[in-house]
Amino acid sequence: MFSRVTVRIPSRPAVSRALPAGVPTTLRTAALRPLTTLTKEPRASIWQGLPRITQRGLLRRLPHVPTYATLAQAKPPTLLVTQEEQAKYPVLAFTQEFPLFDIDPETIVPALQLLLGRIETQFTQRANEFQPNWEGTLGKIEDLEQALEKAYGLVTHLNSVRNTPALRQALETIQPHVVQTNLLMQQSKPLYDALSQLRQDTQAYKALGPIRQRVVTQRLQAMELSGVGLTPESPEHHRFTKVMQNLSALSQRFSNHVLDATKEFSLAVQDEKRLQGCSVQLRTMLANNARRQGHSEATADRGPWVITLDYPVYGPFMMTCQDRDLRYEVYRAYVTRASTNTLDNGPLLSEILALRQELASLLGYPSYAELSLRSKMAGEVPTVQTLLEDLYQAAFPVAQQEVTTLSQFARDHLGMTDSLQSWDVPFVSEQYRKHLSKFDENEISQYFPFPKVLAGMFQLAEELFGIRVERVTQVSTQVGSDGTVKTVTPAVWHPDVQLFRVQDSKTGETLAYFYGDFYSRPEEKNGGAWMNICTTRHVDPVTRSVRVPVAYLICNQAPPMPDQPSLMKYRDVQTLFHEFGHCLQHMLTRVDIPQASGLNGVEWDFIEVASQFMENFCYETTWLQRLSEHYQTGQPMPLDMVHALQKERRFLQGLATLRQLHFGMVDMALHHQYDSKAESPFEVDHRIAQRTQLFPQNDFNKFLCSFSHIFAGGYAAGYYSYKWSEVYSADAYAAIEEAPNAEARRQVCQHYRDTVLSLGGGTPPHQIWEAFRGRATADISALVRHCGLQQ
Repeated sequence: MFSRVTVRIPSRPAVSRALPAGVPTTLRTAALRPLTTLTKEPRASIWQGLPRITQRGLLRRLPHVPTYATLAQAKPPTLLVTQEEQAKYPVLAFTQEFPLFDIDPETIVPALQLLLGRIETQFTQRANEFQPNWEGTLGKIEDLEQALEKAYGLVTHLNSVRNTPALRQALETIQPHVVQTNLLMQQSKPLYDALSQLRQDTQAYKALGPIRQRVVTQRLQAMELSGVGLTPESPEHHRFTKVMQNLSALSQRFSNHVLDATKEFSLAVQDEKRLQGCSVQLRTMLANNARRQGHSEATADRGPWVITLDYPVYGPFMMTCQDRDLRYEVYRAYVTRASTNTLDNGPLLSEILALRQELASLLGYPSYAELSLRSKMAGEVPTVQTLLEDLYQAAFPVAQQEVTTLSQFARDHLGMTDSLQSWDVPFVSEQYRKHLSKFDENEISQYFPFPKVLAGMFQLAEELFGIRVERVTQVSTQVGSDGTVKTVTPAVWHPDVQLFRVQDSKTGETLAYFYGDFYSRPEEKNGGAWMNICTTRHVDPVTRSVRVPVAYLICNQAPPMPDQPSLMKYRDVQTLFHEFGHCLQHMLTRVDIPQASGLNGVEWDFIEVASQFMENFCYETTWLQRLSEHYQTGQPMPLDMVHALQKERRFLQGLATLRQLHFGMVDMALHHQYDSKAESPFEVDHRIAQRTQLFPQNDFNKFLCSFSHIFAGGYAAGYYSYKWSEVYSADAYAAIEEAPNAEARRQVCQHYRDTVLSLGGGTPPHQIWEAFRGRATADISALVRHCGLQQ
């Protein structure tokens, strides 16, 4: 818990406004943005097919370097697949540092069936040889876990960025077998017994060192949460396996329905008057949509224009369109996605919740929330409830005043005399923001051409964290024991995708690589923004050769147009920094074993600290100017615009906080003491909204049907993690604010790199915080201050 979880909010001035840690497969995504008032739609993560319990454009200004430092060749697994089989099935070429992405979906099922069968055979054989030491337990099966991580992780990655019916079908077909293989390892009594003996042997356990000690402890817990204590072949054991497989299938179906429903909707507009207020940039995007649908003559000026529900269109439309009836029509379509006909996720909500409760009961937990929190920092439901309630008490009076202010502004300046509705809030908020700042969002975006922002973000990382990021097209890799080096050109899954290398600025050491897929492709790519793991850092214990980590950084920025680069909304700049923060924690790890390096082993409610921390720099005067450049004049952002953006940090933060708390409260209510006979999930949502929603409720709202965070992602009984992590990230940034000068600031950032970013899952978060901040818990007051929630 936090120091001062039960916080007394300081007086407000009179005028102011996964996987649970330890699960073997590292198929972990740390990327879903919280659902702010206007933010990215929830995306389906790499976890979307696995139950929570088993989950684990053209850059014009960047330097282009053809070749780079040598990578040590990965240690191949024990003859799991032959070279001939790898050639036949590229998805099995997991001994390479960089994957092959040109994969025929028809080969996925036979390839993974082959691999899973080999893994199961090898694991069963090795189970007879487990010994109570590292090499005789987790070290003995590391190659099996890594093979599954890389092969299955590649398939799920492609499903999110290059979704096709054939690929989707292959994933749905193979998922039950993946769950089965995971459970074979997680429910292995011989492995559990050997690890338990190791844990109880004081001398042997001490000899492991703190990182491996933590991995062993986490693995034992993960195995317990995976049903290792159930009697083999008992009815309970069989039912547990069936529940896991059903949850896997339902989560995947839920995600597919959201993706299909989003793509299914389109609304053609013929009358330009209905788009009054919409920028030329937005109308151009709508005309491009029309051309893709066969209106070859569509233009931004003459139309027709086609509105869709992918967020690069939906968000700007709702904020700028003056036609209230049209806003209502689009808003209603958005909040009722995947709630009708063959794509209806309504029945799936109840099924998923019931199965999760059954899963908890089989393991002896009163609720799924209590099971989920077993592996999180918060630990207990009351701790989460206290955090949510404390923040609610801080945010509610501020939000009430904000509603009064917005309503008065709408009457006085927009002629809206009746009550504001949900479909009015984005529009009125944007008009009020422009009224205060004198700048509209389109004008601001002209100072954020994507190539400039990306280059500026890399400059920030170099100056503060001592790393250098450069784009590459070729990589030198070591082959053979004689040190022979060859140059390879890593593959990509789309022509817009780019590969970047990360080096230590002082030593020149290659630390990591990451792929950047930055532009929206709504026909095949999930919405939102996220980071995924491609490869985890690993140091061979014998040869000491290093396999550096590789990450995927995925965004949905509007693509560049022939006459202008991709221009970023300010919130998209923050999103980019957020996901890059996740990448940094994965890439800058110094932990040598994959079970705890990078994001692996990090408690789920601590996973957002590094990402939210990076967002703070988007408010700094120096960096706002260095990140910005007018795409036509080349001039940096003027100071009055910078100051206007800085004020946005507290702009309508009461309402924004209430919205986040609503999602967290609904999530916790559905997974703790939920009585499906007394209330439907929608009734729970509407009941909680009576406290958190200050605008009139809409009975038609079925947003839960597209709430992928908790029904197809890793946030079931964990959505509170955003606010929990935000408390820690605000406390971390407060350390920078406390630095007396630029040199002290750099030292704080280096210390942050050496602790929060470097220690990964190998150190308990309370110890990391003790090392970084000098105390074991975060102080909530920094978040309250940053958000302007003081009373």
